Amino acid sequence: MSNFNRSKKSIWNAISATVLTLVTGFFNIVVVGLIISRYGSDFNGLNSTAIQIVNLLLVIEGGFSLAASVALFKPLSDKNYNIINGILTSAKITYEKIGITFLFVGLIVSSGYSLILKSSLPLYIIMPIFYMVIFSTTFDLLFAAKCRVLFQAEQHEYILNLIKMLSVLVSQIIIILIIYNNGHMLSLQLISMVCAILNSLCVALLCRQKYTFANYYFTPDTKAIKGTKDLIVQQITGLLYNTIPILYISSTSGTIYTSVYVVYNNIFLMLKNICYSFTSAPRMAFGKLIVEREKSYVFKIFIQYEFIVINIILGLLSTAFVLIMPFIRIYTAAVHDINYENWHIALLLIAITFFEIIHVPSGNLINISGNFKTSKKIQLVAFTVLLVCMVIGSILFGFYGILVAVLLTAVLLAIMETIFTHIYYFGERITVFIRIILPSLLSMVVACYFEYQLLPVIDSYLKFSLAGVICLLINVSVLFGINFLFNRSILISIVNRLTIIFKTDAEH
Repeated sequence: MSNFNRSKKSIWNAISATVLTLVTGFFNIVVVGLIISRYGSDFNGLNSTAIQIVNLLLVIEGGFSLAASVALFKPLSDKNYNIINGILTSAKITYEKIGITFLFVGLIVSSGYSLILKSSLPLYIIMPIFYMVIFSTTFDLLFAAKCRVLFQAEQHEYILNLIKMLSVLVSQIIIILIIYNNGHMLSLQLISMVCAILNSLCVALLCRQKYTFANYYFTPDTKAIKGTKDLIVQQITGLLYNTIPILYISSTSGTIYTSVYVVYNNIFLMLKNICYSFTSAPRMAFGKLIVEREKSYVFKIFIQYEFIVINIILGLLSTAFVLIMPFIRIYTAAVHDINYENWHIALLLIAITFFEIIHVPSGNLINISGNFKTSKKIQLVAFTVLLVCMVIGSILFGFYGILVAVLLTAVLLAIMETIFTHIYYFGERITVFIRIILPSLLSMVVACYFEYQLLPVIDSYLKFSLAGVICLLINVSVLFGINFLFNRSILISIVNRLTIIFKTDAEH
């Protein structure tokens, strides 16, 4: 596969993932707002808790999907269909075991957690919510997960994104109609479950049509898929990192307070997902590039990748900092069961998001290059720090102590993964990374200060939208100017690469 074909697929993956994130984020914000106003913060907190229980239980998957995708890089490049089908058959068998285990454990855990959850909702509402989420996830593990491995290894994630987008549009529009017609709250989760199952079926059917060479009933090649034992530590750390705050609040303060955190978390989750669109899109392309090219060439492309990700998150977070509270005031104007304005949560999530995203390129490269043992060592250190800090933080400062623990872990991971990738893997100096991040970060701090001081009163979504566009354009312009001064060669190389890609597309 040529470098430009890889780049084109990466661009398509990034664009489709970004659009999916925006569509999902838009509907999520609209639907959550309607749920809070119609059914109350308690029900919104319950839904979010159910999703986090599922995410926590997905540690059973243990990073198998990534390990299987990495195992497919070389045989796909060589068109060795015997090895490919051996890996796919092994993936099928493994996912069937994972799915059955997930269902069994999920039903037990969700039933037990329903009994200790602090909520004013009755058990006949709480338990079915948990069970429906468990069932739809089990269905996906049994029928679609093995197919996604092939889509991902072939850099066809944009197809998965388009299927998901259609599923989101259908489910969320139906849910909005149900809410406006005062439908029962359980019917909302039922629609989500049905659409999730249809999404899984579409992935499986399209995989059968697109990859006619795929045979899931071949002789399994279990030895080809390596690193799953190392990746499970990474899975556990990530799950604790993302799920503990919500589970802690729901079990100690109640689901109504969970709703407050979830509203903020959903905003920053959308921003993170936009960045993940760009970080995940070229991930598989790097796997194939590492197999085919020398490290010096891969490093040049990696720096461009890192540069784009850092500047995207800085542009988004600086805009979010300025407009987060005006949005919360408008969004929760009709809500009276609890006050949603909380700068402590907002600032902590801004910092967590920043440090979480800046090391994603390095983390991806460590995994895609097959350095699973190194990833395991880094994640073990992070997991230990996270667990100790969460225990101490929760005792001393409650929920805020947990968020501080998450922040410290994000900082530690950023330092360890960035240093390993730049110094030990590529054999380069860390000063390249510092030169990319420092001027952009300082310029955004200054821009945020002046924008916040000059921000007018915002009391409508129209004013909010206009202010958001203006702030984002200003921040992007500042970032472009600063990088033209301090990182001109990287900026020009990215522009040239994109120009050649789009010019080639236009000629064809």
